[in-house]
Amino acid sequence: MDRDLLYEALRVRQEVFVVEQDCAFLDLDGQDSECIHVMVMEDGKIAAYARILPLDDDGTRSIGRILTSGQYRGRGYGRILMDEALKAAGNGPIRIGAQVQAMGFYSSIGFKRTDNEGYLEDGIPHVEMILEARDEKL
Repeated sequence: MDRDLLYEALRVRQEVFVVEQDCAFLDLDGQDSECIHVMVMEDGKIAAYARILPLDDDGTRSIGRILTSGQYRGRGYGRILMDEALKAAGNGPIRIGAQVQAMGFYSSIGFKRTDNEGYLEDGIPHVEMILEARDEKL
């Protein structure tokens, strides 16, 4: 990823997760250099973004920092992003920590909730969801 695109990715992550969601947290967690970054672009700007983390010890891959920038919502970019992220992540299983408000969206893609209680991450309710291994034809 070139410097300008990296800057844009970090800027849009701050815009959504820190400013819009009013959540002070350390977004730069030292994992970005090991991740695959997936973006949907419009007019040279990041409309939607996600990062795919390296395989966990159990062979599960995680997708995180999933977002659609505010000015691009409602245009289907979230689904386009997830289609591309799932292709890049491989056959699965794939884990996400979903904000409770987005569970319906992730369920429509095929993710299933794995926990009963959920958890708070930076003060925002989340649930763990998983997409089991699937056919490569996405």
